[in-house]
Amino acid sequence: MKIIESLEELKECSKQLKDEGKTLASIDTYGDFHEAHGSLIKVANDLADNTIMTIDHMPQYQDFSKEKYEEFLNKYKATTFLSDIKFCEDRGVNFISHIPDTTWDMNESFDFVSPFIRKIINSSLRCHKKTIQEWTHLMKELQPTFDVAGEKDFYQKIVFENIIKDLNLPINSVGVPLLRESDGLPYSSRNAELTDEERQRSLLIYKTLKEISEWTSYPSVEEIKKYFIKGCGLVSSARRAYVKKDTGYVWFVDVCDAKTGEPLKIIDKEAAIVVAVNFGEGVYISDNIIIQPG
Repeated sequence: MKIIESLEELKECSKQLKDEGKTLASIDTYGDFHEAHGSLIKVANDLADNTIMTIDHMPQYQDFSKEKYEEFLNKYKATTFLSDIKFCEDRGVNFISHIPDTTWDMNESFDFVSPFIRKIINSSLRCHKKTIQEWTHLMKELQPTFDVAGEKDFYQKIVFENIIKDLNLPINSVGVPLLRESDGLPYSSRNAELTDEERQRSLLIYKTLKEISEWTSYPSVEEIKKYFIKGCGLVSSARRAYVKKDTGYVWFVDVCDAKTGEPLKIIDKEAAIVVAVNFGEGVYISDNIIIQPG
């Protein structure tokens, strides 16, 4: 397995594979790998001759000071990066791309996408704009045969699909179903930050989503949202100032078209309920479920 640490190496890797007629599947990640990443790798390995895992630390690069970001990177390279490398080696990954975030073009305006997709990109709760900018630059340079994305990050996957289409990039966008731990919580590196009490409360997220998905008919979207918030024993983010940090609150509950992400007023087609909940010291949990109209 080769570790790529510069844009020049990335371009050379892409060119060499294309010259050899080899296919490449790319998986964009934040590192700190777990079994959900393993499910992405399996799909990528089945699709292509080679698999590349790209590690993006753009959230830390944006939010930290220069000194704190360098401290974060040094700690990551000395600890988690080593386990991430082994994780990939054990699963047959061919390349890891860990290029400094200072490399990427952060000036992408996204004027070429629809107003709705641009609105998602600019919504800090539903997408991380800097990550989308980095990923867009990466796709332009790497142009893998396949871009493999997990469906847990519902809006990010839709944004990826639209950017590939609107830029007319020769890339096949592939979605992989959300993978859950044995208790139903979606796999996430952030799960380890939950206290035991928060973990138990967080299980109500999927429990409530599953209940809703099994209804034989659906009320208004507003009623669905209210049911979810009440079923989780939480409050909306508008009231978060009144909530103890270990109680949690709901950032958003969206009911939207399962294919386009467009908001729905009634459930008259395949829909997705997409939610984000916050616990403790900023532990952000995202989840979603697909529902069918009766």
